[in-house]
Amino acid sequence: MDDGEVKEISVTTETKNKKKKKKKKRGGIINTIMGGKLFTNDLVRRNISLIALIVFYSFIYVSNRYEYEREMKQIEYLTKKRDTLKNNLLTLKSEFASRSRQTELEKILKSRDSRLETTKKPMYSIKK
Repeated sequence: MDDGEVKEISVTTETKNKKKKKKKKRGGIINTIMGGKLFTNDLVRRNISLIALIVFYSFIYVSNRYEYEREMKQIEYLTKKRDTLKNNLLTLKSEFASRSRQTELEKILKSRDSRLETTKKPMYSIKK
């Protein structure tokens, strides 16, 4: 064997070993997460309090968002209800105004055969 052939063989074996290592790393990430080796990692152990804080704030963010959406639906419902009641109030006011006119009152009194009549004399005020 030649010295050049030995170098080629060692180079090809090195490239094969690198490919095997890459394949192991791809499956290795999933295995590290599923196997719990992720928490034994030095980087994770040093920053576990920061990770816990981020997770805590994430939960608060999600719960606040849910609460916001619930309150917005409640506000929308109450606004629609207020508008409906406002429209009903305007309708009732206009009906009351039309029924309380003098001519309408006279018609109602005539239809009920009442003895009440409107005065023909003008009104006057009494002063002390």
